[in-house]
Amino acid sequence: MATRSILLGGDTVVATMPKGYCVDTGSSRLRDDFALLMPCAALGSASGRPDPFGLATLQVGPEDSGSIARDEIALRDFLISDAGAKLLSRSGNSSEITILSTQAFDDQVMVHFKDAGAAPFAGLQSQEWRVFCDINGRLVTIGVRGLASAPLQDGPGATLLKQFRAGVQPVPDADEDSPPDT
Repeated sequence: MATRSILLGGDTVVATMPKGYCVDTGSSRLRDDFALLMPCAALGSASGRPDPFGLATLQVGPEDSGSIARDEIALRDFLISDAGAKLLSRSGNSSEITILSTQAFDDQVMVHFKDAGAAPFAGLQSQEWRVFCDINGRLVTIGVRGLASAPLQDGPGATLLKQFRAGVQPVPDADEDSPPDT
């Protein structure tokens, strides 16, 4: 089953997919605040092929796990270190990671890297674009890759990451939207 919007992080984070993308609810672990995001057409929906075309993962951390807003430059600097490369690597082997670019701005950090290790899913390219940010006190991580047979290039990869990031927002406080007691 595919859906275009989900709640994660104890219903504190809402993720709405870019046009043409859906949440693969069968492969996601929503109870663990992890979602696999892919073209709706790959999930049997009649929608057309999105542009850019790729696959994304979304992970929302536990309560009070977010700390990027306190010092985004420190995280950016960490990611370009050996210890940071180890964190980015699926295998934990920093020698498999080549950092291609990093950015720190607006309380978030984006990193574009190549991972020589095994891809998280068969058929994905080795380059990944990832963003780290805080939403409602939780660390949120979004990663994007293209297909090995149709890899994303730098511009489209960064664009797709930004599209997914724009759709991940804090859930407004329910009390703010409630009418006042009379």
